[in-house]
Amino acid sequence: MAPFTADYRANFSDTDAAGIVHFSTVFFWVEATEEALFRQLKLPFIRAEGAKLTGFPRVRVECDFLSPIYREDVVTVSLTPIELGDKKIVWGFEAKVGNRFVAKGALTTVYAWREGQGPMSAALVPLEIKTALEKHFGA
Repeated sequence: MAPFTADYRANFSDTDAAGIVHFSTVFFWVEATEEALFRQLKLPFIRAEGAKLTGFPRVRVECDFLSPIYREDVVTVSLTPIELGDKKIVWGFEAKVGNRFVAKGALTTVYAWREGQGPMSAALVPLEIKTALEKHFGA
């Protein structure tokens, strides 16, 4: 199963006082990679229908930071589904600078909806999304 990948250049604004990319930036890149995948597959990442909003809020993230990332490094983020469930998707991710792993982890999302500003409720992942992801990743 080939992962979906995207490249990001670490900018000055991504770094902390030590000149190392702040850990939270990796999470931004993982989310941007997920959104790029949905865009490439022409799938709705977030859908608004009147006052009803549906999408994939994050419910869990774990990450091992393996090596520092510095300004101007080009980071390749790879995303692969670990689980395509009925109500959730668990993404495995890796980030590398060249051949050097800088981070590895997992992101759990749950398909959910809400009406207006009401509470969110889990729902079944739409068949069009699940099918497109299974086809893309050969799952």
